[in-house]
Amino acid sequence: MRYLITEEDRKRTGSSEFIEFQRGRYDGQCWHIDSVYIAEETFYELKLRRFFSSVLPQFDYYGLTQVNAEEFKELKKAAHAFSNEADECIKEIAAWIGDDESGDVVFTICGM
Repeated sequence: MRYLITEEDRKRTGSSEFIEFQRGRYDGQCWHIDSVYIAEETFYELKLRRFFSSVLPQFDYYGLTQVNAEEFKELKKAAHAFSNEADECIKEIAAWIGDDESGDVVFTICGM
């Protein structure tokens, strides 16, 4: 992956300055072994805060944002028009999700 890293890789950095993408509904804990992460600096450089806010009115950079299947479809559609980097990042999230886009919450974004 170009933008996202695993929990194992995040731990190796010694930093907690990452946005976490957690499968399904938030369960009260962060830093899941099966989550993927993007560095806060990269998130900022790619203007992903603006992108997520433009598609998800409930996006909370400092809190939790749960993304349902319909919203994820909208993210995938909007990413290409926003930027190549946003499109690639969303494709990485889609690959991480795989075929499991069911349920009321596909993934949760755990902000800073």
